[in-house]
Amino acid sequence: MTNNEVNRGGAVPPMWGHYSESEPDFATCLLYLDCGDDPSRSLALLEHWYDEACRLLLPFVQPAGAPEPWLSLSAYEQNPDGRARRRRPQRWVDGLTEGLYQLSAHWADVDPAAVASELELYVFRFAHQRHLKLQVSVGFEGRPGRLAQVLPALVELTRRVGDVANPSYGEIVINAGTVAPATLLDSVLARPVEESAQSSRGYLRGYEWVTLCPEELVARLGGVAALRETGAFAEVVPLSYGGALLRATYSPADYRGDRVRAVFQALAPVLPPGEPRDLPADLPGQDLSRLVFADAGYPYGALALGAPLPPKGGGAAAAPSRPQQPVQAMAPQGWAGYGSPGGAAPVRRDF
Repeated sequence: MTNNEVNRGGAVPPMWGHYSESEPDFATCLLYLDCGDDPSRSLALLEHWYDEACRLLLPFVQPAGAPEPWLSLSAYEQNPDGRARRRRPQRWVDGLTEGLYQLSAHWADVDPAAVASELELYVFRFAHQRHLKLQVSVGFEGRPGRLAQVLPALVELTRRVGDVANPSYGEIVINAGTVAPATLLDSVLARPVEESAQSSRGYLRGYEWVTLCPEELVARLGGVAALRETGAFAEVVPLSYGGALLRATYSPADYRGDRVRAVFQALAPVLPPGEPRDLPADLPGQDLSRLVFADAGYPYGALALGAPLPPKGGGAAAAPSRPQQPVQAMAPQGWAGYGSPGGAAPVRRDF
């Protein structure tokens, strides 16, 4: 089995396909680390990420009193010849080896009362083994209207891991496919994923409903206070290593139109230059309305958005929503059950 076969050509689609009104909700959280060449740190961070994800998200798949959900673990190590060798670890920690290439854990519930139907954690090393993609996917097959119950925990997971891991980039994508370890912005700018990853502390790799901006780029944008003053974000949460978690709107359904434009303009000074282009034909369809089709070096003018995905069945695209006015920037607010406004600063844990 080749590396591309293991990683499905580098494009990892969500478990539930592309979103339409008739398809189940799904959420994807992606964090990127650039310490894969330091096993003593990276493996400890992967264990911490797994523990926090289980603590915050597994209860949505396994409600109190429910039977154990079905769990599948799979691991690959990379041989010296570049080919991947499959392993079957009994525990997550058993898959955390220096030769780690890919590791996943997948839970499927056995209780229809569970909020979520599936949870998957997936780790992949790329770009000369230095960079790590940490992906969390949550699905809601047969559970309409329950996505909102999980989002606070998913954002809190991003904050907690961001505090200790010093990620080079992160994003949360709702009801939309991904091309990870590339970002959607990489794809429309035709940026090679290795170049994007290696320069991720010089240029922000993308922007989404929730974006994790690394410390170096937060500093170039003037710091947390300056980001709040832009009015582009409903929430700006400082992280202990100097980065920031940026949430564009309180609800992902509101992240469209002028809110996307406002985020683009706020982050333009650290976005890679170039004029976005439509995706090549060999990439799966993507919702490009999450991106501004303008060169970040010239973030002015009409700032047209990309094309949305057509509704399932090939019908006409939905009419654009009425433009929304930017909201006032707010101080960080705690998610219910995961902290309170004005609480103590997070404790920095070193690895």
